[in-house]
Amino acid sequence: MMNLIRADFYRIRKSWVTYMPFAALLLLHIVMIGGSVIQANVPADASGLLYVEQLLPFTQLFFLLGMIPFVFCVSVPSFADGTMKNDISWGMSRTRLYISKLLVLMILAVLLYVFYIGFGLVIATALYGFGNLTMGYWMNVLQAMGAQTVAVLAVCSLMMFLSFLLKKPYVLTEALAGILLIPMVINMIAAWFNADLSWILYFDLVSTIERFASFGLLDGRMILIGFGVVAVWFTASFLAGITLLRKAEIK
Repeated sequence: MMNLIRADFYRIRKSWVTYMPFAALLLLHIVMIGGSVIQANVPADASGLLYVEQLLPFTQLFFLLGMIPFVFCVSVPSFADGTMKNDISWGMSRTRLYISKLLVLMILAVLLYVFYIGFGLVIATALYGFGNLTMGYWMNVLQAMGAQTVAVLAVCSLMMFLSFLLKKPYVLTEALAGILLIPMVINMIAAWFNADLSWILYFDLVSTIERFASFGLLDGRMILIGFGVVAVWFTASFLAGITLLRKAEIK
């Protein structure tokens, strides 16, 4: 399995598509921190860590859009260039093959998340200073980051399953982008019918990532629900993906 992981990283690091999300997030930080409109809304006691706190509620939007090119780099080429068929014909277990692809996507996701938070912290600290914040504040931010990271790994599992299910890039793009639109669609339906559908968002991964941004303000019940939703989505998509690959006809 390690050979598969190394081979995937060797291949994807040569693709310019791999670096698109990092470049996009870099531009995002420059615009957000350097823009006059954003600066006008920065508190007087602004610091690097406070800026990170402002980033967390937008993780699901900017981060998940950045994950789409990674999915194309990790799984889609394996169907197009025949490498998956070759790996299987050489005796590689389909389960191990699927897990190796998922691990590569998860590693890329963690690297992107670290870059998203870390580079924003560096730029904001250079401009505003790090700040003199309490240990409790530190812990709230770190807990939120940890919870979001766990939720992001579940999103990776769902994305990997969809890539094996749909295979075609244009269909996959629409499906992955659609994941981000689920909360918006639910809110629109609730507004049209004047109904309270907020309970549905408790079972949505994207909404869970956003909710985890305020991890320190959540009660025990909400935290349990959040991690429960993450566990169910991860397990269901993981098992579904492996089952799909085992039964699929690889051409």
